[in-house]
Amino acid sequence: MTIITRSRSETPEGFVEVEGHAAFATRNGPYYEKIIDEETVVRAFRADGRHLNGVNFVHGGMLMSFADSALARAINYRYKKRCVTVKMNSEFLLPVKEGNWVEAHCEVVRDTRTLAFVRGELKVGARTVFKADAVFQYIRSANRTLKTAV
Repeated sequence: MTIITRSRSETPEGFVEVEGHAAFATRNGPYYEKIIDEETVVRAFRADGRHLNGVNFVHGGMLMSFADSALARAINYRYKKRCVTVKMNSEFLLPVKEGNWVEAHCEVVRDTRTLAFVRGELKVGARTVFKADAVFQYIRSANRTLKTAV
C-alpha cells in the first residue's frame, strides 16, 4: 500500500485543516473545511493509499464515513447542535482515485425539534461521484452519555 503525503500547499485555497476530530476521523483524515456563508461549510479530504480498496479506488466505506461526517457537520455548522445518524442512503456514481481532492457539498433540507434531514454530494472537481441523504437525531449535550442497548 502506498500512502501519499500531501503538503499544505496542495490544499485548495480557502480550505483549512480541521482539528479536534473523534478518533475515527483522525485516523481517516485529515479533513479540511471551507466556510462559504453563514449556513454553508464544505468539508474535504485528499484520497491517499490508506483509503483504497482492492481495485485501487477509494473504498466505499471511506466515502460513506466521510459523507456521514460532512452531513452531520452541515447540521452542526448551521444550527450549532450535535447529532447522531438515524438513517443514511447512499449512491456510488463514479470511482474516486488516489490523489483526488474530494469535497462534500451538503444542505439541510428540513429541521424539526428532534430531527434534521440533510442531503449532499461528494465531488471531485465538477464531477459528482457520490450522493447521500440522511436523517439525524439531535442529542442534548456533547457531554451527555447516550444510553445503549446491552
